Amino acid sequence: MVNKYSKRIILSLLPLFLLLLIVYFVPLLNIVKNSFTSFSGSDQGKFSGLENFSFIQRDIPRTIVVTLIWTIGSVIPSIIIGLILAYIMQKGFPFKRLVISLNLLPYSIPLIIVASCWLFLVNQDFGLLNVLLQHLGLIEKPIQFLNFDHALLTVILARIWRAMPFAFINFYSAMKTIPTEWYEAADVDGANSFQKYFFITLPNLKTIIMTALIVLTVWTFLVFDIIYGMTGGGPIDATRIISVQIYREMFHMKDLGTASAWSLIAVSILLLLTLIYWKLFKQED
Repeated sequence: MVNKYSKRIILSLLPLFLLLLIVYFVPLLNIVKNSFTSFSGSDQGKFSGLENFSFIQRDIPRTIVVTLIWTIGSVIPSIIIGLILAYIMQKGFPFKRLVISLNLLPYSIPLIIVASCWLFLVNQDFGLLNVLLQHLGLIEKPIQFLNFDHALLTVILARIWRAMPFAFINFYSAMKTIPTEWYEAADVDGANSFQKYFFITLPNLKTIIMTALIVLTVWTFLVFDIIYGMTGGGPIDATRIISVQIYREMFHMKDLGTASAWSLIAVSILLLLTLIYWKLFKQED
């Protein structure tokens, strides 16, 4: 009887497995193949070994560092702010639903529009942020938010604004499932708000935190729209992350080989980061 139902389950999942194979595994094999294939000169289509990687080796260290700063600098604050807001939203107060809706608003805006909004916000001449800071007397002259020194931080802030609602809504929903009896029992034992948060709330959010961390890391690592819309990867490559580099190699340099090499590097780093996250959370168990 068990074998009969097991076979039915396997057969029912077979179409999904085939779909995943076509959508993910086949393109991944093509990326690996193209990474070691020449697409320039008279050797087009021939195996080239590590030639594509040798073409991009000078750019690899800096691009990876900028990408990791962009990813970690966007994801960790989004998770922390999402946790704080989700905890605050558990309390009852006037216009709570309106505040929740406003928190979710950035997540409903397409990434390229987010880039346009932030371009308007940080514009040196008429940007709302510079106008506000000058009006409050905090600065004397406008800040160049998109120059070499500030561009990476500015696009990270834009990404946090866009990514935080995803973390918030997941944590807020998960907190709703924690039994109120546990908090009542903690009150009887004399636990304060911090103790209840760290010993009841956070342990019950461990799985959803790991999931949100992995999903936001993958999404942010591969985000293209915000950076390309705000800085184009500049100035002087200050915000050139791997996804922007893939676009440049593919559509500017017309080189599928080096674009695939960058894609393979991206997949490898994401796999490594996911394994690190998994290992850290498994150790806590």
